Amino acid sequence: MNYKQFENIQTRKAISAYGGVGSILETRDGAILVNNFNDWPYFRALNGIFNEEHILEDKRFKNRLKKYFKKLEHLIRIPANDLDDGRFSNAQTALLSGRYFPEWFYCSKCRKFDRLDNWYEHWKNNVQANHKELFYPPKCYKCYVKAQENNTHQKFELEQIRFILTSPSGDIADIPWDRWAFAKTQEASKAESENTNEEQSEEKRFFLSSFVPPDNTEYELQTSDKLSDLNGIWIIAKSNGENIGFNTLSGLFNLRVPKSEIVPNSTSNDLFKPVIRSSNSVYYPNILSSIYLPAKDALDENLVNIIKLLFENGQNAKTISLTIKITNGVEIGDNIIQKLIDNSFVISETEISKTELEYRFDEYRFLISKEKENIDKKLIFEKIDSSLFTMKELKSIYRLDKIKVTTVQTSYTRQEPIDKDYFLVDDSEIENTRENIRKKYTSSGDWNVSGVNAKYLPAIESFGEGIFLEFDAKVIEGWLAQYLEVSNRASKINSNNHDTDSSLYKNRKISAGHIMVHTFSHMIIKELEFLCGYPATSIQERLYFDEGKMQGVMIYTIAGAEGSYGGLSSICKSDKIGKLIRSALFRATDCSSDPICYESTGQGVGNLNFAACYSCALLPETSCEEFNCFLDRRMLVDKKFGFMKQYIKD
Repeated sequence: MNYKQFENIQTRKAISAYGGVGSILETRDGAILVNNFNDWPYFRALNGIFNEEHILEDKRFKNRLKKYFKKLEHLIRIPANDLDDGRFSNAQTALLSGRYFPEWFYCSKCRKFDRLDNWYEHWKNNVQANHKELFYPPKCYKCYVKAQENNTHQKFELEQIRFILTSPSGDIADIPWDRWAFAKTQEASKAESENTNEEQSEEKRFFLSSFVPPDNTEYELQTSDKLSDLNGIWIIAKSNGENIGFNTLSGLFNLRVPKSEIVPNSTSNDLFKPVIRSSNSVYYPNILSSIYLPAKDALDENLVNIIKLLFENGQNAKTISLTIKITNGVEIGDNIIQKLIDNSFVISETEISKTELEYRFDEYRFLISKEKENIDKKLIFEKIDSSLFTMKELKSIYRLDKIKVTTVQTSYTRQEPIDKDYFLVDDSEIENTRENIRKKYTSSGDWNVSGVNAKYLPAIESFGEGIFLEFDAKVIEGWLAQYLEVSNRASKINSNNHDTDSSLYKNRKISAGHIMVHTFSHMIIKELEFLCGYPATSIQERLYFDEGKMQGVMIYTIAGAEGSYGGLSSICKSDKIGKLIRSALFRATDCSSDPICYESTGQGVGNLNFAACYSCALLPETSCEEFNCFLDRRMLVDKKFGFMKQYIKD
């Protein structure tokens, strides 16, 4: 079905934690599942013929992606998703696309419950000819016909069921409600005939039987005024007006459905399980972003040829690194040069060999070494005078008047997220979790954009502003050496992390310094919300922490969000920045849930936070890089061992 109905969405939200490929968008007219990007009208219209306006250039970032996506040719700019004539030649094709999901709808008045395609067929067959095109948003034909008989013009819009199925392989499906209505009766009779005990029948009841309802079966969804839980919701099956099956939703979340019963001809052993469609576990996008760096800081073809020539003349990686720095003014680590040599001087192999930390270190090194002269119009920032903040713990602060961020969604997972370092590796290399989570790619099918063979990936380019704060590594080292309690708290968080079956970061060891810097970032963002009025949803963090190598955080906002027109960076033009930091530290000492929150030894997902909750330190999902994990206010402001305790006045 193609209703040709339109819903506006901001371009930057098309690659985000709640609006990307595979996500469920809650709109005014129902929940919509966003299609794979090769199915969007925009990409189908271009058909592989791209002009300069369609291509997003970021050579450093594309090189990193090319190892995994070996056939990658271009990062394709997502269009503005609206119907206005704009930079693209045909507004009617500059669109994303999606479909209604879940596809089971019910009428809140007559209680009829059915699939969307059946609703649509009944609508076409029962309404007046001049009203056949008025089905969108989906409406109840039974109530429409009754209203027509009573000479009224009411049109009762349908509502979608709240529950869906997800699988560890990234698939999503409707619950087979037509079979659920019979599951209780079928299993109860089976248990009775086999003389099994009640506990066993309860266990079996939540695997659907192979019972096939009659063709003329109709369904109703009834609710109870007396029961507020799932016991008060009934699925009733009727044939010729008689009840032939019924079941409450009690026990629904214990249901497991083999993939072979959902996907025809599937041989997978995956089990689908029910969730509420608005649950966080439905969608975890694998999004990579990169701060644009000038081309000379990337390994371009000219630089690779120079390195190759030096190597052929007998120099090793270490001496080549020094020679390049002296003659070309470019700092390239000898480990990167060695990888380039080992991979026969193929750039993409070198870039992808970097972990997320190594990749970010290039940005960190550039930020702290860049001179005040702006050598590129896409990067405008300046180191501020230390007298504006006077804190020994902070080595420097940079005012970022203009930055460019390139963002790409490579894939997504359901049920559980995966670590950033696994976004660009095969699923076989990912440590097995309890459910064996696997990635689902942003593209599938034909048009040469399927999975790891993708020639094109959807991307957005954002310009924004922000603040970069660099901590003093020696002060952090001294703090860690002085207070044993700090290391103990970090060890307990790591222990909680490794003990959690479905942990996001099983293979990472989170240092106390990382926790402190991350918590500091959250408190600054919170303070920007309290003191300056910027919504936390419009501000993002980018962490730079690798013990002994880099220690900093970028707090930024992008164009189109509040604070993106000079408001954020202007704070660094006076001593407001110092006052803001002190105010944030003071606010971190208090939480409405104290002393419970302050004394906590484990809260949040997997007990990965200590003194941090929604009342004091947690941020919206779109703002935090670590899914609101690894936070502890006490590491920052505790009177005994807090890193910045000296700035807290009694």
